[in-house]
Amino acid sequence: MKPQKIAYLKYLPLLLIIGLLAGFLNGLLGAGGGILIVMGLRLLFGKKTVNGRRFYTTAIAVMLPLSLVSVWQYAKRGHLPAITLGDMLLPALLGGLLGALLLRHMKPALLARIFAAVVLVSGIVLVI
Repeated sequence: MKPQKIAYLKYLPLLLIIGLLAGFLNGLLGAGGGILIVMGLRLLFGKKTVNGRRFYTTAIAVMLPLSLVSVWQYAKRGHLPAITLGDMLLPALLGGLLGALLLRHMKPALLARIFAAVVLVSGIVLVI
């Protein structure tokens, strides 16, 4: 067995728990799963990785199918307002493309600060 594989297996139970909690948050609140994934990966591998961008791209890759499952469940129950969805989808896709293009040009430390600011502001807004 390769050394990388052995090291990965050491973290597997924690990765499974992070995935389960991310799915739970996304299903319950419609948000938060990606934040949990980024924070969990940062705690597990932050000192062991050179490229912190992988935390964000992993979260995005996990959140896509997870979000599709969540939106399907919400839509089945009539909780998907087509009016706002239609108005927001194209600009959100364009913003996602722009963010993905900028990701490779940004330093991981700056990404971490932006992420922290978004989490902080979100928390404050939700408490107020």
